[in-house]
Amino acid sequence: MALENVGYEMPEAALVCNFPKRQGDEPALMFHGDVETFFHEFGHLLHCMVSTSEFSYLGGPENVVLDFVEAPSQIYENWAWNKETLSLFAKHHETGEIIPDELLDKMLAAKYMNSGVGALRQLFYGTYALTVHDTYVPYGDQNTTQIGYDLRKEITGGEYVDGDQFEASFGHLIGYTAGYYGYMWSKVYAQDMWSVFEEKGPLNKEVGMQYRRKVLEPTGSGDALELVIDFLGREPNNEALLKDLGLEISVK
Repeated sequence: MALENVGYEMPEAALVCNFPKRQGDEPALMFHGDVETFFHEFGHLLHCMVSTSEFSYLGGPENVVLDFVEAPSQIYENWAWNKETLSLFAKHHETGEIIPDELLDKMLAAKYMNSGVGALRQLFYGTYALTVHDTYVPYGDQNTTQIGYDLRKEITGGEYVDGDQFEASFGHLIGYTAGYYGYMWSKVYAQDMWSVFEEKGPLNKEVGMQYRRKVLEPTGSGDALELVIDFLGREPNNEALLKDLGLEISVK
């Protein structure tokens, strides 16, 4: 990232995670969910480290529109579920045995369990964030907790336990303001771009370099939608996301 009279500013980033510590003499082991989280956050880190934006204030994931910022992170979660990738490191800590295909197949089958519930939850969070940052009037007749109760019932069909004030621990409500919807929006991009890796191979160097050059390196200096279109060679669609949710696509 070039700065006037300074030259190239080397990107710096670190992953600070909260994974389980070792217990006694046992090594520190990671649940698969931890691995998925690590891959997700690594996607953000990589987005920062490979930035070639001319100006530093346009470089890094923090300077990308909220419609897209979670795409580079969510696409990386797919590698945490890919057999070819897992075979490189997911081994028994004592025997060195690679994770068996049978076990991974069961994990993949379980991945789709309650996927619709998870998607509705994300839609609820996004709608709630938009509502409280748009139509909610502080010190008026409404309160943020009741808005959450009503929206949750409307969108997910679920009920809250009386006294639950979930918004008090909804950290993204401040950092992302009204932009939490960007998680689902970004996932449409992420899964559509992942479909290219599925077709060409998850470890295909040529596709990986195209993804780096066309999607990651521009960071905030390029229009997010145009970057995705340039990589895909077409307009994005939600078919890959529906597939990721385990939903069948019917064509009429």
